[in-house]
Amino acid sequence: MQLNRGLGWKEATSLGTGAMVGAGIFVLSGVAAGKAGPAVMLSFTLAALLAMLLGLCYAELASRYPRAGGSYEYVRETMGSLIGTIIGWAYWGAWLAASSFVSQGFGHYLNALTGAPPLLSAVILLLVLGVLNVLGIKFSGKLQVGIVFIVIVVLIGFFVLGIQHIDYSLYTPFAPNGFSGVLAAALVGFLSIVGWDAIVASGEEVKNPRKTIPLAIFSSISIVLFLYLGLLFVSTGVVHWEALGSSEVPVALASEQFLGDIGPIFISIVIVIALPATANAFIISISRTAFAMGRNGLLPEKIAYIHPRFQTPIWAISFGVSIQIAFTLVSSINIAVTATGFLYLVTFIFTMIAFFISRKRTPIEERKKQFSVPFYPIVPILALVLSTSLLIPVGKSGFLMGLIWLAIGAIIYIFRHKSIKHVEETRLNEEKSNLV
Repeated sequence: MQLNRGLGWKEATSLGTGAMVGAGIFVLSGVAAGKAGPAVMLSFTLAALLAMLLGLCYAELASRYPRAGGSYEYVRETMGSLIGTIIGWAYWGAWLAASSFVSQGFGHYLNALTGAPPLLSAVILLLVLGVLNVLGIKFSGKLQVGIVFIVIVVLIGFFVLGIQHIDYSLYTPFAPNGFSGVLAAALVGFLSIVGWDAIVASGEEVKNPRKTIPLAIFSSISIVLFLYLGLLFVSTGVVHWEALGSSEVPVALASEQFLGDIGPIFISIVIVIALPATANAFIISISRTAFAMGRNGLLPEKIAYIHPRFQTPIWAISFGVSIQIAFTLVSSINIAVTATGFLYLVTFIFTMIAFFISRKRTPIEERKKQFSVPFYPIVPILALVLSTSLLIPVGKSGFLMGLIWLAIGAIIYIFRHKSIKHVEETRLNEEKSNLV
C-alpha cells in the first residue's frame, strides 16, 4: 500500500506554512505577549530556531524513511513497536488537540462576521475539508497555495500600515517578566510555529523528498517567522503588552488602533480565510498518521485502504475528521493548548533520540545517498536540549492531560499487540523474500 508522490516544493511549502499561519498568529500571539512583553519577538525567534533545528533532523529521517507517519515511523523503526506506538499516539493526539482550537476559532470569527452558529460552522468546515482531501492531495494542495498566498499578502499589508503608528515607548521595559517570561512565551511561540512537520508526515507523497522536504521546511518556517515578527512588532508597538495578553482578539485590537472600527472586521475576514488552511494541514497530518498506524496494525487494516480512483486513504481521512469533530465539540481552548504543548514536546524529544539511534545504525554508504544534518552532532544536541527545556513551562494541567492520553495509547497497544506483531512478521518475510 503506497501513496502517490503528488506534492512538489510549492505545495509542500504551502502545506507547512498553512499549518502555522492561522491560530498562532491571530490567537496565541496575544497569550505570548502577555507572558514576555515586547520580548515576545525574542521568544518567537527562539521557537523558530528550535523548529529549524528539528526540521533539519526530521529532513534526514524523512530521506531515510520516506513513508507517511512522521515521528511514529521514525521511533518505531529505531525503538520498536511499543515506544513507536505511544509516540505515534502522542503525535496524533497533539494534532487532534491543536485542531480543536483551530476549528473553534474559525467558528467564532465567522460568527462575529455573519452570525452563523460557531460549533456548526466548525463542523461544516471540517467536513468540507475532509471531502477535498478525499478527492486528492494534489487538489487540496493547490487550494492550500491560494489560501496561504492571500493570507501572506494581507499580513504584509498589516505590517506596512501599522508600522507608521508605532509608539516606541511601549517597547520599554523590553522583558518585564525576565527570562522565565521569555521561556514561557517561547513555548507558546513553538506551538504557533509547529506545523512544518505536516510536510514530513506526508513524506510519502512528496516528490524527490531528499531535496524537497528540507527546502520546504526551511521555506515555510522562514516565511512564518517573518510574518510573526512583523505582526508582533506592530502589535506590541501600538497596544500595551498587558492589554494584548488579556485580549481574546489581540490582532483585531491592534488593528483597531490604526484602521479604526474597520480593523476588527478586516482581521476577522483574514482569520476566516487563514484558519481553513491550518485546519486542512491538520487533516492531512492526522489522516496520514492514522494511515501509517493502520498499515502497521495499531488500528484496523481498513484504515490503510487507498481508494483506487482518488489514490487517497479515504477511511483514514474519514476516521481522523470524525475524531477532530468530537474534540472540537467537547474540548476547551485552554485544555487543548496545554495538552498540545506536552504531547508535541514528548514527540520531538523521542524523535531526536530516534535520530541518534538511526544515524548510528545506518551505514556510511547509505547516508551518502540521503540528506545529512550539517554540523553533526551539535545541531541534534541543541534541538534535544531546547525541546526538553520547553517542558518547564508546560504546567501541571499539560502534564496530566498528556499522560492520560499516553496511557490510552498504551492500552490500545496491549489490545492490538497481536495485529502489530503479525504486520511486522509479514514485512520481515517480504523483505527476506526480496533478498532471495
